[in-house]
Amino acid sequence: MRKRSEFEALAMPHLPTVYRLARQMVGTDRAEDLAQDTYLKAWTHFGSFTPGTNCRAWLCRILHNTWISQWRKVRLELPVGDLDDLPQPGYDWEHEATRMTLSDDMQWALDQLPDAYRWAVLLADVEELTYQDIAATMDCPVGTVMSRISRGRRMLGRLLNERSRETTPPLRIVARER
Repeated sequence: MRKRSEFEALAMPHLPTVYRLARQMVGTDRAEDLAQDTYLKAWTHFGSFTPGTNCRAWLCRILHNTWISQWRKVRLELPVGDLDDLPQPGYDWEHEATRMTLSDDMQWALDQLPDAYRWAVLLADVEELTYQDIAATMDCPVGTVMSRISRGRRMLGRLLNERSRETTPPLRIVARER
């Protein structure tokens, strides 16, 4: 197994990215758990990471697979009690991870997309991964990635146009007297 220092040097700089993607996929309430599960799996399987390849894309793949696994499970939600009573982490990485936030309208529109399109658009347009890295992350051909991104962007455009029409009052043309 590789050294802890190598994992910290290669994987830890991408924690804000992983957390931000998790937050955009599952919301703020469950994002920290998803990010932690992702990093636990990354640490456990760090020996399978190929040095010199894109660690961010590797982590996004683990995040995607972890999210799919959690989504497929049917679990009972147990009441937690007062969240203020839970121990707080000794570090504040959430501030950096939440620096880049999407507008409310964009987040709303992304939430309306089917999951496959949302993942593809987020990985391409927010995280700026290559089509090849997205294909590896989503475990599908590059052509499928290109199609999902294209369709996702078109759907986003339509949703945002519809939303702006709903929230923008109609223009009134008033004739001026001369």
